[in-house]
Amino acid sequence: MILNIPTHRQGGDWQNGYHREEFDYYIFCNVGVAGRTGHDYDNHFEGNKLVWHGKTKSHFQQPTIRNLLSKKYRKLIFFRYNDYDPFTYAGVGSPIPHYEIEKPARI
Repeated sequence: MILNIPTHRQGGDWQNGYHREEFDYYIFCNVGVAGRTGHDYDNHFEGNKLVWHGKTKSHFQQPTIRNLLSKKYRKLIFFRYNDYDPFTYAGVGSPIPHYEIEKPARI
C-alpha cells in the first residue's frame, strides 16, 4: 500500500491504466507487452520519453485526456515490461499530444 489508498477505493479505474486523485493523475502502463485484459497498446520508450496510448476509445476531446494534457494536474508515471511484474515509478510526466493519431489518444 505504497500510495496509502484505502482498500475500499482501490478498484475501478485504478485497475484500468489511469486514475485521478484530486490534482494528481496516476498512469500505469505496460511497455512492449499486452495487459491482463488483452489490450496491447504500442507503449514504448523513445530514449527517455514514454510514448503512451490512452484506452481504446480515448480521444483528445475527452475531459480526462484534456486533463492529462493540462498543466493543472501532475502526472505520475508508472510502467512495467511484464504483465505481472510490479510497476516502476518513472517520475512526473510532461505530456506532449500526438494529434495525428486520434484513437486511442497518443501522448
